[in-house]
Amino acid sequence: MYSTHYLGRQPIVDAQRQLVAYELLFRSSQNNVARVSDDFMATTAVIRHAFVDLGVGEVLGDRLGFINVNETLLMDDMVDILPRDKVVLEILETVQVSPPLLSRLAELRRRGFKLAMDDVIALDDNCRALMDYVDIIKIDLVALSLMQLRELVAALSGFKGILLAEKVDTVEQFELCRELGIQWFQGYFFARPTVLTTRKANASQFALLNLMGLIMSDADIDELVKALKTAPDMVLTLMKLSSTAGVSRSKPVSSLQEAIMVLGRAKIKRWTMLLMFAGGEQSGDARHQRNPLLELAATRGRIMELLAEECYPGDRTVLERAFMTGMLSLVDVLVQQPKEEVLASLPIDEGVKESVLEGKHVLGELLRVALSLEDNATPYPEGYSPEVLMRVETQALDWVNHMWE
Repeated sequence: MYSTHYLGRQPIVDAQRQLVAYELLFRSSQNNVARVSDDFMATTAVIRHAFVDLGVGEVLGDRLGFINVNETLLMDDMVDILPRDKVVLEILETVQVSPPLLSRLAELRRRGFKLAMDDVIALDDNCRALMDYVDIIKIDLVALSLMQLRELVAALSGFKGILLAEKVDTVEQFELCRELGIQWFQGYFFARPTVLTTRKANASQFALLNLMGLIMSDADIDELVKALKTAPDMVLTLMKLSSTAGVSRSKPVSSLQEAIMVLGRAKIKRWTMLLMFAGGEQSGDARHQRNPLLELAATRGRIMELLAEECYPGDRTVLERAFMTGMLSLVDVLVQQPKEEVLASLPIDEGVKESVLEGKHVLGELLRVALSLEDNATPYPEGYSPEVLMRVETQALDWVNHMWE
């Protein structure tokens, strides 16, 4: 029911050893070793773990994040989901220069992305062609002798961006690179990569496919909301993406409808594709299994929605917020983190947070009623018709079963 996700992170410092960025690295276990068989899959996993599972605030803080990208990902619209002010797209040394690629790089820079060239060991034709399109050149010290390093730095003297020495292992290498005018540094001399981990409920692959199909067929917002309600983990993802996918918004979201409108169909489609790619390690059987925890979250949200219809007919604000409040009341179990910490990291309306954490407001009252139904509390909560509550609970359970089928 749960998966543990891993993300490598190595600091990048300036000449005064002040932290300026992190490189984000693919890891498949707690062992601090990269075992990459597919660059595209590895990068989608890094993006998912950094910007969805862990959250950009915890991973990067106010620093930049370097992410390795191959040619396929560079040319794909999926890049658009990344926050341009937070990432550096690190072009792998395997990428071959072509007119379409250079045109794409120019477009990405115009739109505010920072680009870096990885593992440079010589000023060859490939490097020369990319120099005018990148902001940072990473020099691989391991592959260079002292003389070759001096010659390469001299050849790059006309480069107007930042030179970054990677694989710096000794104080002598650091001092030499600093003397040569290299501005940023990365390597074991400063810090080895650390592995960040998080546990969360597995996303429903069926829900992802269903959501993708609806988006591709231009379904209206109500249909998208209906699909998302069967996948509470996707609702949580949507909330996170509202704050980490490059969206600038002063007012926090309070409903699924608002979250969809804030992100827009294009970004939701790209994130859904990425989540499907990054979840590719699940077995076929695991993708088809019903998750009891997600069913509980969906049932609780639906009960609250039906209660809102019964108790506050015509109040669209309460109705739209009810499902999200019920689902978020289980967020600590869904992501295996304290509820207060998770909600503090999400761009959610304060009223919804207070309802979930403190039981305040109308939605806090409806949440207490929903919880009492789960606990089979008797007598029924005062002021509520037993017949209505029995009907609401039955309808919610039937709805969840029907939606999963």
